Amino acid sequence: MNRAESSANALGEEFVKNMNTALDIVESLVAKGEAQFAILASAKSTFCVGADIDQMYTVTDPAVAVQVPTVGHKLFNRIEQEKFPIVAAINGLALGGGFEMSLACHQRLMASTAKVGFPECLLGLLPGGGGTVRTQRLCGLTKTVQWIMTSKQIKPQEAKSAGACDVIIPADDRWNGEHRFYEGVRKWAGQYLSNKPARLSKRKNISLMDQVLENTTFGRRKVADETIKMLNKKTRGKYIAQYKALECIMYSATHSNQQGFDKECRGFAELLCSPEAKNQMSLYFLQEGMKKSADKTGVPKDKVMPVNRVGVIGAGVMGSGIVHYFAKNNIPVAVKDLTEESVKQGITNVRAEFERAVRRKRMVTAELDGKMALVTGGTTNEVFRDADVIVEAAVEVMDIKKKVIQQLEKDGILHSKSLFATNTSSLSLTEMQTVAKCPHNIVGMHFFNPVSKMPLVEVIKGKSTSTEAAAAIFNLALKTGKIPIIVNDGPGFLVNRILGVYMAEAGRLAVDERCHPACVDEAILAFGMPMGPFRLLDEVGLDVACHVGPVLANGLKSDRFSVSATISQMVADGYLGRKNRKGFYTYAAEGKEAGLNSAVLQKYLGEELSASISETEIVDRCVLLMVNEATRILDEGIAMSPEDVDTGMVWGTGFPPFRGGLLQYADHRGIANVVAALEQLQRKTKRDYFAPTETLKKMAIEGKRFFPTRPYVPYQERHGYPKVTY
Repeated sequence: MNRAESSANALGEEFVKNMNTALDIVESLVAKGEAQFAILASAKSTFCVGADIDQMYTVTDPAVAVQVPTVGHKLFNRIEQEKFPIVAAINGLALGGGFEMSLACHQRLMASTAKVGFPECLLGLLPGGGGTVRTQRLCGLTKTVQWIMTSKQIKPQEAKSAGACDVIIPADDRWNGEHRFYEGVRKWAGQYLSNKPARLSKRKNISLMDQVLENTTFGRRKVADETIKMLNKKTRGKYIAQYKALECIMYSATHSNQQGFDKECRGFAELLCSPEAKNQMSLYFLQEGMKKSADKTGVPKDKVMPVNRVGVIGAGVMGSGIVHYFAKNNIPVAVKDLTEESVKQGITNVRAEFERAVRRKRMVTAELDGKMALVTGGTTNEVFRDADVIVEAAVEVMDIKKKVIQQLEKDGILHSKSLFATNTSSLSLTEMQTVAKCPHNIVGMHFFNPVSKMPLVEVIKGKSTSTEAAAAIFNLALKTGKIPIIVNDGPGFLVNRILGVYMAEAGRLAVDERCHPACVDEAILAFGMPMGPFRLLDEVGLDVACHVGPVLANGLKSDRFSVSATISQMVADGYLGRKNRKGFYTYAAEGKEAGLNSAVLQKYLGEELSASISETEIVDRCVLLMVNEATRILDEGIAMSPEDVDTGMVWGTGFPPFRGGLLQYADHRGIANVVAALEQLQRKTKRDYFAPTETLKKMAIEGKRFFPTRPYVPYQERHGYPKVTY
């Protein structure tokens, strides 16, 4: 397999046509006695990454959609039914349809570095090439459910233990001549497949428990019920693909292969035409677009400044998180703080993160030692002597940040060939640049807390920041696994500015409208956010909110960001949120959230809290204000595109992926509907900040969308949990 003009093999019309031609040729060779078996291999570094998403994305007609998986089924059935053995040589990633194609082969040999898996549910789809059927026949019901529900990538040993892999072959070196893995495949096939008829691999090692779970009505019901219970808790019924995939798996467990394939095709087609699938596929394209850094930065990759060593100022929670992030990605990093004790504690925190990974079997102790060897620290700027980039994670005080820049330049650490990247969440880059000798090398690299879990990085350009400096930080974030967006300087930048109006409005709902915080949080959870605004306030820190709110309100001269006096009083009284286990929520000894703090609510909000405001109004007041703010950010040139806004909101705030992003949500809802809802809220509340922007009003009049080229499927709110019938 060697798809032309592509870095990876993907299943599409041309691929299927070529595969059928290749099978015709092999059949002819076998008939003439010139071949005995076939090896399905890849000329790429990966085996096959699944279906061609570009071809599927635009399909909105159910009659057309059902044909998409049917073509693959015909090919895979042909592979499975060939009279000569076909072995899949899985040299790298085999995902989705690529994995399903290998399951149709008679044997599967995996390189020791390869991985397989079903990522379809992440795209709002289900495996449509027989995965819900063939995986069960080889690996059993419980493994099939686990692999498809989680979309995880499976390593060779687990695949072999489960029955999805027959042999693991080392692939740890390369020399002139044949690659070791392919040499191993050829030798194995020659030894075990010569002069042998095609014979499908059979299920191995069926435990008594698996027999009960798979072969009894009670057992299958238990598997289904436990999975549905898990999905309800984890997805709140919003991600329909997992439910439909489970339905297909359970149906296949008691029906013939062909009946299972037919059910799978119907389920795939239904999902492919759903708004959730289009939204989640749109996010996939956003992620892929990030990899084309030259399009985002204007600097070709081979011209970008390399970053080989990094310094971090500040060894606190954020600073140590950034140090861990760089060390994890094999970049030498030095950390500096005011005292040796602080530096030592910061490095201890970094080690603790790696030790946690060892306990979870995500790395071995030898790897931990290697990562920690990359980390150094001290109390002087001298520790940064060879650093290409110095990331500043000091306290959010402008004068301190300016002094840090000046001292680094005075010490000869920050110069024309090194970059200063501040992690500020709200302070002006342009103002910081006023004290720098090389203002073009001052850039923002805004991480989100916790650094290890939040994928977004805002790369911030001040007035004097050079394109080259921004490109260097963008590529640094990209190569270390983050999702970067470039934004221009402005109060709160992109994410915190949009979150600012959202959290301020939630506070007003409770303080001014007497709406119970439980009602607010529940409404937002039902909308699909990972947590409600009051829980988020606790996570971010009430003190942080009280700092950022005035920065936004003063910088943008608007009361839509104003923080309630009640929350300010809570901070004055020592209620900071989760960090000190005192906030709107209560916390167990290990810091886990344990419900709203009724004593705090009574003390600061009083007893007359109600549920008088509808869930719909709560969502509109919080979410549509974010849409309004996003259009201002685009109008002001803070964000470069609607795509960047949605990237920031999904990967920086957890905005529900099944909705495709904040502005994709506005498109699906209809811009005219958004404008009408904002105007209604303005009339009802008599608050001018609900007035829709001129941009939104113009879009509504002209019938425009933020993403006019995307396939449009009207979104209908789903209530309750999807039914699983089989």
